[in-house]
Amino acid sequence: MLPELVQSWNATRTRYPREASVAELFEDIAAASPESIAVSFRSEELSYGELNVLANRLAHRLRRTGVGAETLVGCCMERSMDLIVALVAILKAGGAYVPLDPSFPKERLEYLLMDTDIPVMLTQNSLATFAPVDRSVNYISVDDDYAPPSTDDDANPIPAGGPTSLAYVMYTSGSTGQPKGVMVENRAIVRLVRDTNCCKFGPEEVFLQFAPISFDASTLEIWGPLLNGGRLVVMPPQSASLEDLGRTIRDQGVTTLWLTAGLFNLMVEQHLGDLRQIRQLLAGGDVLSSHHVRMVLENFPDCTLINGYGPTENTTFTCCHAMRAGVSVPDSIPIGRPISNTRVYILDEQMRPLQPGEAGELYAAGDGVARGYLNNPEATAEKFIPDPFNGAAGGRMYRTGDLARWCEDGTVEFLGRIDSQVKINGYRIEPAEIEAAMRSHRDVKDACVVAHADGSGPKRLVAYYVSTTEACLSVCELRENLASKLPQFMVPALFVAMDSLPLSPNGKVDRAALRVPLSETPTATEPPKTTLDHSIADLWRRLLLTPFVGLDDNFFDLGGDSLLLLAVHANLQKMLHVEIPVTDLFEFTTVRTLARHLGEQKPVGSSLGEPRERAQKQRDAFIRSRVRRAYGAA
Repeated sequence: MLPELVQSWNATRTRYPREASVAELFEDIAAASPESIAVSFRSEELSYGELNVLANRLAHRLRRTGVGAETLVGCCMERSMDLIVALVAILKAGGAYVPLDPSFPKERLEYLLMDTDIPVMLTQNSLATFAPVDRSVNYISVDDDYAPPSTDDDANPIPAGGPTSLAYVMYTSGSTGQPKGVMVENRAIVRLVRDTNCCKFGPEEVFLQFAPISFDASTLEIWGPLLNGGRLVVMPPQSASLEDLGRTIRDQGVTTLWLTAGLFNLMVEQHLGDLRQIRQLLAGGDVLSSHHVRMVLENFPDCTLINGYGPTENTTFTCCHAMRAGVSVPDSIPIGRPISNTRVYILDEQMRPLQPGEAGELYAAGDGVARGYLNNPEATAEKFIPDPFNGAAGGRMYRTGDLARWCEDGTVEFLGRIDSQVKINGYRIEPAEIEAAMRSHRDVKDACVVAHADGSGPKRLVAYYVSTTEACLSVCELRENLASKLPQFMVPALFVAMDSLPLSPNGKVDRAALRVPLSETPTATEPPKTTLDHSIADLWRRLLLTPFVGLDDNFFDLGGDSLLLLAVHANLQKMLHVEIPVTDLFEFTTVRTLARHLGEQKPVGSSLGEPRERAQKQRDAFIRSRVRRAYGAA
């Protein structure tokens, strides 16, 4: 039995359209407010009526290819208006979307194709050379000129499936060495965004879709406005600087914004003023900095700042903690209370409920719990188990692996992990998956990956490896090998060669004994020469926490990642008084090449139209070059 106090804290049931599907609710909104703006993308807009018709045409097209209830449909697309049309259409056809990030390496995309066995793939012409190729898959380019065979295609298709039908399959890192596909049903999405208390939804709210659709924050960003009559602003697909993000927030009138903890910190430090009009600022994916939270609340008294917590397996949010100006912000910010139609249990190793103040594993239950893992009954049985504390037939709970405790006021405090899983830039990562990829290299005998936080900086993945006695494996080669197998956010920032890995008395790797070296041997590249060289190198050295940066050292080989690159970008623009497209920093990744490129730029005060236009048109040079290498494209 649950303690009486915990039972009262879990009394979260509210009335919401539990028996409706996402498609049905969207169609209700479109019928009630056909002229209201549903989606904005750059200078384009679609009303709810227009979005409904375009999605209907694509849904009927999908039906003719055989898509029906729970058919998995691949979606390999960049952020765009077409992406939103595609997602709505897939659910209208009765299918479930499978996000396939075009930046993922070939090997990972091929695994996802094999695991899902999708019969249909939606993509864009611009990604024709990057989308994974499988002869058994029917590829549809959503931006092709397509004339529907009849005006009947404008009408809503006959519903297929219902509230318990699959809505999407989203992959997370797997401890067995392969990613796991989380199967989320329609009802779980509806529970997240309709008649709930995690944040305010409605026609007056403007949400920004900034997260990749392969990241479950996109569930809130997309369906939060579209199922409540709000407006969805889609961020352009190219790499965005903090300035780009701030400009979009201002120009589009965004009122609700979700940011990972690391990006939240950067925006507060570098572009605090751009958050002024935000009424609801949601942040999460990792522990929030109380200092940065206080800065927001002190400067914006009308903003509600929400610490959102939840695994993909419980559909984006499990708990939320809302804060406003005037409240006391503790150094350890709680993850809050279970949101509407969600229950939280904190149990000991024998699955007995714990009293407030006692630490145990957090379990999530309620209507947000996913169906399980695709094609993985063993992992499903291990993580999704019967809920003994709820009388509903078939009730299940998900064991998160997170350590937590109830506070006396009914909020939950996150205390860490009970295993080695980590969060980096909002992504949940199983080190075992990276270790398995490393061991697959013929010259790696053993490997261990841990996350280290350097001082006040963000956590970074550090890979420790033992080479075979015959081989002298270079870090560059190992990094390139992993980049061909894993998404960029899973490639470690630092690599440390070791003669052997330290072991604990029980024979397991002693992760606590693996420390980041306090200093590194200076590289063999030339030292900086010019004033600009020294400025760039000093900035890299400070942000990367490395003692030496040479002219030809690669930013990413020194441990840089996309978040640190945004910090470099913001600091460079202030330091040099030059507007720099952030894509330039992905392209010019050494001090020498970046200094040469920046030396040719015009200072602020001259025409900025050209660099802005170029930044708008450029794709992500870094990601595309990796994808080209993976596919052997010219």
